[in-house]
Amino acid sequence: MNPTCKQTKEPVFWVLFGAGGMLGAICAPALILTLLLLYPYCGEGGQPGLFYRFLETGTGRLCLALFISLSAWCGLHRIVHCLRDVRACTGSRARLCYGLALLMTLLSLAAVFF
Repeated sequence: MNPTCKQTKEPVFWVLFGAGGMLGAICAPALILTLLLLYPYCGEGGQPGLFYRFLETGTGRLCLALFISLSAWCGLHRIVHCLRDVRACTGSRARLCYGLALLMTLLSLAAVFF
């Protein structure tokens, strides 16, 4: 190991960015299709559709919270790198973006479980 190399937490943020980007690219169109188009037509006799019954379970709520929080991490990590590209990113702005992503993660967990 090279003693002059500075160890960073950047790989952790890249994992969250990659997971959020993948979920956004693959799952967001399916969620939009399910929530906006199929839900009004899939319920049986006034009952909610299968997707909403899944969201009433603990696993469904956790999946929804993960989708929201990973999308937030993806977007805010992208903002940090866009700020770096235009040379406007300082350490405090990066910490603000990552703090907002953490706050959105905690709020999404609180919203779906309480």
